[in-house]
Amino acid sequence: MTKSPPTLPERKLQRVLTISRADSIGVLVCSGSSLLLSLLAGDATFALFSALALAAGGMEAHGNRRLREGGPDGLQWLTGAQGCLYTVVVGYALWRLNFFDAAAYWEQVPAPAREQFEAKMREAGLDPVADRAQLLAFVNFLVCSVLLVVSTLYQGGLAFWYSRQRAAVLAALGYEAPRA
Repeated sequence: MTKSPPTLPERKLQRVLTISRADSIGVLVCSGSSLLLSLLAGDATFALFSALALAAGGMEAHGNRRLREGGPDGLQWLTGAQGCLYTVVVGYALWRLNFFDAAAYWEQVPAPAREQFEAKMREAGLDPVADRAQLLAFVNFLVCSVLLVVSTLYQGGLAFWYSRQRAAVLAALGYEAPRA
């Protein structure tokens, strides 16, 4: 079997630019939308986490722009944005785990969904009133756990991938990578 030739530095730079642009746009749109919705709902805590995530998206967009302009520091911005966003996600998950209010959450659930949920609880042999808080807390724990695992894999993987592209990106920009 023949081995394919290594990817050219310019091609790797183009991949970094494409991925970082798509990721930053996704983070900016999602966090900007959640910031707007949380402000409209009067949820200051979620607005704070959304604003912090928006800042992380801005960091990544800035890193992308710096690389497009030929600045070698753009890659540090991209990697740092992943660490920043991961910190925001971990902070949010820890906040949700520590300050989850099952009664307040239940009040936000639409009436048809509440009725369906209570019917399913009765089918499972659970008391909808007595067991609801414990079940909602467990669901909250599962959601936060999945969020942390996915964020660890995604933000960690992306930061690792950005750092692995460093030498090629610097070469494509006309800089010499420092030797380890």
